Amino acid sequence: MKITDLFALALVPALALAQSASSSHVMVKAADTKWGEGPAFLPKGVQAAVLYGDPSKAGPFTLRLKAPAGGKIPRHWHPTDEQVTIIEGDFHLSMGDAANAHESDFAPGDYVNLPAKMQHEASTKNGAVVQVNAMGPFEINYVDPKDDPRNAGK
Repeated sequence: MKITDLFALALVPALALAQSASSSHVMVKAADTKWGEGPAFLPKGVQAAVLYGDPSKAGPFTLRLKAPAGGKIPRHWHPTDEQVTIIEGDFHLSMGDAANAHESDFAPGDYVNLPAKMQHEASTKNGAVVQVNAMGPFEINYVDPKDDPRNAGK
């Protein structure tokens, strides 16, 4: 099963709200966000909500990720640019390969563009909600395969 298939299966409830046609009018109130368990390629405890599009298919999408206190997504990269806006909480990013990483803390309202193939890792002390805008299909490639939750128990 491809990663995009796993993403779609993990977010079936959230995808019911998503709009895939570029001409669709979409309005989502924060209080009405339908959170679901994050896809298998994200650590346990991360929740996700698709606001627009279908991350498993080619084209633009918008999704929100909610990480619990102490949450961390180990060093990884994506084949497309990833635009991240911090919605709530505290968010820490380490960007670039581990040997030459630039680190920064972000707060609600802050924004960062992570270019395609740029290694990065994310963490939060007290929990965070971030919005990700990108072009699908959404893929994640862990630098160390041992960090990939899909490899747990192998």
